[in-house]
Amino acid sequence: MKMNKLFNIMPAIMLVVMISVGCKKDKPVPIEVEVPKPMAGFTVAKTDSVDFLSYQFTSTSSNYEELLWQFGDDSTSVEKSPKHKYAFEGLYHVVLTSRNSQGYSASKEIILNVADPNFDRTKVGESYFATIGGTFTVSRDNGGGPNSNEGSLKVVDGDPNSKFFQSGFSGDLVMKYELKTAALAGAYTMISANDSPDRDPKTWILQGSEDGIRWINLHTRTNEVFSGRAQRKLYHFNNNVAYKFYRISIKANNGSRDFQMAEWTVNKKQP
Repeated sequence: MKMNKLFNIMPAIMLVVMISVGCKKDKPVPIEVEVPKPMAGFTVAKTDSVDFLSYQFTSTSSNYEELLWQFGDDSTSVEKSPKHKYAFEGLYHVVLTSRNSQGYSASKEIILNVADPNFDRTKVGESYFATIGGTFTVSRDNGGGPNSNEGSLKVVDGDPNSKFFQSGFSGDLVMKYELKTAALAGAYTMISANDSPDRDPKTWILQGSEDGIRWINLHTRTNEVFSGRAQRKLYHFNNNVAYKFYRISIKANNGSRDFQMAEWTVNKKQP
């Protein structure tokens, strides 16, 4: 009899449990308050009137938690107002990014012209081939040899009226100079020969090496044009290593099966 009463009240108990569960109060969902969006801004100034490579960067950003500076030379900083020194003059893409706690970001970017006010692009220092000396070789010489009338040594003899001529040019000519002692170069010159503009160098790579084994690219020209005969062209490049070996690889001329050039020098950057 008691069992029958228990079975009779079971549905009522289950109903009460179900009602209790159904009426359970849900926990409140936290509402995220949106914070102000970040703003990015900065000023930049030279730190010294003489040291043209050093700059002070000052953030004027607001509503941020994190900052990231990118100075355009593979260097970065997370400081609010960092100082930065560049290795070389040039144009640098500077970017400041500010980010808030919710992942919103803003950025400001400029092109910074880092220039030496005393640098004169029309001038060049001494030719190391003349002042230091060394050994000059080419990957393939004139048929008459390096000392012939148009042999390879003519391109480093200091005489713009002589020339190095190579027949059967195929874009693989390498001219190499090993200095007696390593020197810090920052420029080089080339002089076109007396005739046949189609033989002029057009595309080349200048490289430096400390040991003659590992080579570093220093300067590249593509589709260069010499507009006249015996025309001297001056090229500057960034470099802070004194190399003992310098070489220039001529990849293309103006279409001739022959190559010629009057002079090549590697130089100190400024007098």
